[in-house]
Amino acid sequence: MAATYLLPVQTALVLFPLVALVLMIPAAVVGYRRRGRAGGRTAVVFYAFVFYLLAIAMQTIVPLPDGSAYCTEPTYASSPQLRPFNFLDVIAHRARGHFGPMALLHNPAVWTTALNVVMLVPLGVFLRYAARMRFLPAVLVAFGVSLFFELTQLTGLWFVYPCPYRLFSVDDLILNTAGGAAGWLAGGPLAKVLPELDAERDRRRYAAKVTVPRRLFALVTDLVAFTVLLAFVFGLLTLFGESLGHRRALIVVLGLVWFVLVPTLTGSTPGKRAMLLRVRRTSGCRAGPVSLLVRNGILLSPLWLLWLLVNLDWNLAAHPEQLLVPVGLLASVVVVVVWSPLAILLDDEHRAPYERLTGTVNTAIVPERVPEESRV
Repeated sequence: MAATYLLPVQTALVLFPLVALVLMIPAAVVGYRRRGRAGGRTAVVFYAFVFYLLAIAMQTIVPLPDGSAYCTEPTYASSPQLRPFNFLDVIAHRARGHFGPMALLHNPAVWTTALNVVMLVPLGVFLRYAARMRFLPAVLVAFGVSLFFELTQLTGLWFVYPCPYRLFSVDDLILNTAGGAAGWLAGGPLAKVLPELDAERDRRRYAAKVTVPRRLFALVTDLVAFTVLLAFVFGLLTLFGESLGHRRALIVVLGLVWFVLVPTLTGSTPGKRAMLLRVRRTSGCRAGPVSLLVRNGILLSPLWLLWLLVNLDWNLAAHPEQLLVPVGLLASVVVVVVWSPLAILLDDEHRAPYERLTGTVNTAIVPERVPEESRV
């Protein structure tokens, strides 16, 4: 029995790094815009809650049956259990007249019932502690989560299987919802001993700081979003039968728009705007297109030089100057990957070489206030 419940947790442990990676940028955007930081207590609570949701989802899904052959014969899951409080009869039947403490402790139906209650207790705690939700809405959320899991079982993992392979039970709805309600009630006393989550306090302390993680998140957001844009544009061109023969020129044009034109007009690339950063000259004026072209050209040089290296038609005998590409790539890696991080960390002004060369600096965009409903 223990192995049955441990397998979903082990599966969640394997999947969690991938899920956390997918959520990293959206979570960072929300964190910097609401609290001025992506880490701290709130981030720990958030990712712990994500792992918890993944673990209980795996409890609903795992273990999977062995193919469609499972549906050739009737099973216990073929008919939904729609009689409320049937779990009491199941416990009594398994007890066989023995209701002492030790007998109940060894009764698997008692453990199943208890685990169904405990399953959504952390959800209730989170809804009160972190989401500041009132009792009735929290209970409705717990019921909705339980209903989603039960429907997942009833539909055979939303019709992946031609039959249900786990039992839909109205008792699970009752027990899960009761667990969510119990968690909300426990959340009150627990909130007094758990660390306080104060978004406005974090914002006042961190919103004006331009930290290395904040800059890195902005860069990663730009690169991921720009890649998605390229995939979308190329997909549209392919869909409408257009030739991709000029894709190199299109990449260059889109890159200039994203990393030069947009920040020239607005002060920020889309990634920096998401993290509430802007690029300005050290004098306080908005950076111009030439300084932005040089700045971002150096910053992104390992990527565009690598792209050039891969796509170059090599002919060293006729064009020995092509050797400048790998040499430039090596130099760009040294400047951007080694020198710049060290300069940012060790320099008193925390400025990279390409920032000193172009006379530019990252500055924080500090919102005047945070809406009350977003303070969690």
